[in-house]
Amino acid sequence: MRILIVGGGIAGFAMARALERQGLEPDLIERRQDETPGGMGFYLPGNAGRALEQLGLLESVRAVAAVINTQRIMDQRGRMLTVTDTQDFWRDCGPCLSLPRNTLHAILRGALERTRARFGVSITGMTPSAEACEVAFSDDTTATYDLVIGADGIDSTVRRMIFPAVQPSYVGNVCWRFITHNSPGIDGWTAMLGKGRTLLAIPVSREQVYVYADMALAEADADRVRHASLESLFADFAEPLLPLLAQAGQDTHFGSIQQVVMQDWHRGRAVLIGDAAHASSPSMAEGAGMALEDALALAEALAAHQDVASALQSYSARRKPRVDWVQKQCVARDKMRTLPTPARNVILRWLGDRLYKRSYTPLLASL
Repeated sequence: MRILIVGGGIAGFAMARALERQGLEPDLIERRQDETPGGMGFYLPGNAGRALEQLGLLESVRAVAAVINTQRIMDQRGRMLTVTDTQDFWRDCGPCLSLPRNTLHAILRGALERTRARFGVSITGMTPSAEACEVAFSDDTTATYDLVIGADGIDSTVRRMIFPAVQPSYVGNVCWRFITHNSPGIDGWTAMLGKGRTLLAIPVSREQVYVYADMALAEADADRVRHASLESLFADFAEPLLPLLAQAGQDTHFGSIQQVVMQDWHRGRAVLIGDAAHASSPSMAEGAGMALEDALALAEALAAHQDVASALQSYSARRKPRVDWVQKQCVARDKMRTLPTPARNVILRWLGDRLYKRSYTPLLASL
């Protein structure tokens, strides 16, 4: 079977790894000359850890990642609202880990043995049909594939070609992300909530911490804060996270948070995985986890079915309910953050741990 993966990020390399483990040898293209992103981190809940184990990569990741045993949420003054023992909750599923994005990317890429990868090449045309998919590339070459897998992120070219009416939608927040020295000694997933703003810090190594800040804002006003001082925007926040904002530098990533909601993920001989199919806000921290699970499920479906159409139907039927749940939980969690501060704080003090378990319990089940 000739398979093309479009996208050389986490989803694309995970897809290639999963296909190789099923005895397949895909082609992969990535539009960048060399995808080595820095300045961002990943928090991987236990279901993502389990997916890495199924890809045969858990020990490689665990060796360089920080283990996250607790999740703490405070108000903007640093008063504790809720604490969850994540190690205990995910114990029978997989470890909760955190690491720089480029480290996970390098592990996935380095694990590939038979994938034929080309960098600096993009897809410029595609004609999917019931029998095959004709593809044109930016280097003026063409090829025919039995299946094209769009793993090319929220701004997916493959999605635009097969579902031109589907566009990412703004969820109401802009965000800043960077990795810096862990000067406060943050030792777990630690968030602080203010009015319309959130600060989050997660260790990604012994010395580094990943910092995420977001603000509720009309999309048209995003440019107004793009280059603003984070210290001034979050000046009414307290320790332990406020001092980290002074360490934001040139590697800080700014952007608006968007989601992609679709009823169908495939058409003809083309299919979408990861953010290309179902990007969500980061409230559940399941972007990487869902992409890893997608890759495993699609590779298993292709190995189990003799025809591609049946495999794609099986993949969608297996994954859609789980992804829908995650997206709905993201919306609910984002909505709770916008409640009046007294009401939000009372809910988290009394129900925070219970709400965490309600959100994640369905993901304890195997994918």
